[in-house]
Amino acid sequence: MRQTVDSVFRGIFLILLGIVFFANMYGFLPWNFWINVFDLWPLLLIFAGLALFFNKRIPFSAVLVAFLIGLVGYSVIWGNPSLDKPIPGPHGTGNVLGLYAPLDPHVEKATVALNLGGVNMSVRGVDGRYDTNRLVEGTYEWSGRANFGAPEFNYKTNGDTTKLQFNSEKRAGSGEDKLLLNLSDQVYYTKVELNAGAVKGAMDFSRLQIENLEVSTGASDIELRFGDTGGRTKLDLSTGAAKLNLVVPESVGLKIKISGFASETNFAGKGLILSSEDWVSPNYEEARTKIEMDISMAAGKINLERIATPLNSDEKAESLQAKL
Repeated sequence: MRQTVDSVFRGIFLILLGIVFFANMYGFLPWNFWINVFDLWPLLLIFAGLALFFNKRIPFSAVLVAFLIGLVGYSVIWGNPSLDKPIPGPHGTGNVLGLYAPLDPHVEKATVALNLGGVNMSVRGVDGRYDTNRLVEGTYEWSGRANFGAPEFNYKTNGDTTKLQFNSEKRAGSGEDKLLLNLSDQVYYTKVELNAGAVKGAMDFSRLQIENLEVSTGASDIELRFGDTGGRTKLDLSTGAAKLNLVVPESVGLKIKISGFASETNFAGKGLILSSEDWVSPNYEEARTKIEMDISMAAGKINLERIATPLNSDEKAESLQAKL
């Protein structure tokens, strides 16, 4: 009797496995769905323990069927990680992970959460008018050492909002990883969050509309670049020993509050006026774009660059016509 039950469940398992592979091949279920095995493998122990508890009356083939059903259900309910297959890096020294998230036609807003260890990064907004199907594109490169965990990237869309999350904090000790991330400017970013250890690089948001930007790092050397995109942005930045470069167009209204022990700033030389505890640009009230910064720094240097506001496409056309 037990052998008959085992044979039945073996057949069911093979049928289900074949259905899953067909779903993978025809796009109903992404191939990266199998990555969820690493999240759910403890279920195998639980199901195997239940089989032993019932004096092995439950065959192992039934355990595999239950695990496969649980794996599919988990992926359908919680979504699939948006990961391309890691491929060997240059000269076989590491891995490169492709990062991609589509832009649903109904999506108008997005949130981004980056949890990083030691990393060199480049995060920037790009012109999405010519690729309206893509919200995020990028790569993450890391060395192939086994004592660090693999990075994780996932996204989930609910209504008009897509939530993006990238996590490589398990690799906090490497310091050699490289992140390149491009964000489409076709949505409004209600929140962008960066939590990192030792980090070096740039975040260019000059094309993006961001409501809340939260940055928390250890020792860092980073550049934050903003544009005159309209609206209001609130930046909360907390860092240890750091070198911070802020690039902001002259037309943008600025209000900056500093706490901690920033050893050097050049705000006065860039036309900002100290009012109570805030450094404020003279054009703050009438500016169409306003950025409020609350910066907490253990030690370091803050450099502010006020650049000319780039012309938009209409203004460029008018300027060219005037010259002709």
